[in-house]
Amino acid sequence: MDLMTSVILIMVFIIIYVILIEIFSMLFRITGLTKEKASFQAISLLTNCGFTTGESEVITSDRLRRRIAIAAMISGYSFSVVIVSLLINVFMKVSTQSQEDNYKWIFIAFGIFILLLIITQIPIFKRLFEKLIGAIAHVVLRRNNSENIITLLDNYGKDAMVEVYLNRVPEFMVDTTVVDSKIKDKYKINILMCKRNGKIIDVTKDTIFKKKDSLVIFGSFSGIKNCFTKKVKETKKNVIELIEEYGDEVMTEIQLNQLPEFLKDKGLYESGLKLNYNINLLTIKRKEQFIPIQASTMLQKGDTIVVFGSYQRIKEAFASKNQDEIGK
Repeated sequence: MDLMTSVILIMVFIIIYVILIEIFSMLFRITGLTKEKASFQAISLLTNCGFTTGESEVITSDRLRRRIAIAAMISGYSFSVVIVSLLINVFMKVSTQSQEDNYKWIFIAFGIFILLLIITQIPIFKRLFEKLIGAIAHVVLRRNNSENIITLLDNYGKDAMVEVYLNRVPEFMVDTTVVDSKIKDKYKINILMCKRNGKIIDVTKDTIFKKKDSLVIFGSFSGIKNCFTKKVKETKKNVIELIEEYGDEVMTEIQLNQLPEFLKDKGLYESGLKLNYNINLLTIKRKEQFIPIQASTMLQKGDTIVVFGSYQRIKEAFASKNQDEIGK
């Protein structure tokens, strides 16, 4: 491969890298992260720089975000290998060609790259680019998806501005007008805008929402999620979901619909979770908040936890006696 081809390919892959950052940022935003956090996670994962323990909890605690993160890490590793290989090829070619040729192609490639970066920062092109990436991201997540897609646009303390794509209309809103559904009183939220078939329609007291509508909503973020997230039927069994396998040991997410006897009214150390079962507790999520893990911390019914250890011991500790199958 000659020097010109190598330099051009490096610029092309860097541009693709930038586009991937925007795509994964948008995917994370659709899962409910703010723009700043979504960009931070996308850049960290694609550049393989890692992220802080506190920030990692927002990824490990959500199934969809974990899948997006895995795809981002694989993409990042692949592009890193290709770019490093091309850089090595460039350095080898530089030593065998005249200085004039070297400078010419490097300056040309660098100039094209800077020009493209400037173009992408022009407001009108930036909006078009973000709109295109957003459309692609929504299509990816809408496919075979029966859940509503909630994208956090901005937050204001406990309140937030969000976009909700209706893959399904909540039962209390089916064939019901806005005023009759009493959505504002029930969930403390205001529906500001509705887009249907690419057109903006006025939201009045007589508006009836349909499947595939896109809504812009302002109000309590927890209220919005309670309204548009599918209600899961209450079960007495703990839901154990396999995240990743590492030989005989696994990482799993567990929804504690019932608390095992050895954990009732006992701190983590006293319960013997680590001593008796050799299970490491990684995160605790309680009512959308992450709980610090300490020796005296007590788990509660309704907590969602991520643990690491022997798959068999995890089932012994957390599966109900009549629970034969574990969700994978």
